Amino acid sequence: MAMLGGVASIGAYAIALWAMTRAPVASVAALRETSVLFAALFGSWLLKEKFGLQRALGTAVIVAGVMALRLG
Repeated sequence: MAMLGGVASIGAYAIALWAMTRAPVASVAALRETSVLFAALFGSWLLKEKFGLQRALGTAVIVAGVMALRLG
């Protein structure tokens, strides 16, 4: 399981580096933070963690930032 996690981590980093050669670094770095959204959702769904007000506000801020990047 640890080996699979390590390979996935290296793969994700390689994809981010490749994306930075194709798009502005600031946009790629900001969009990488959307992984936090998926972690929060999977934590709530799979691990039955509480999705409280703090996580909801954090999610809203990240979504607003992605929308600002897309529209701006």
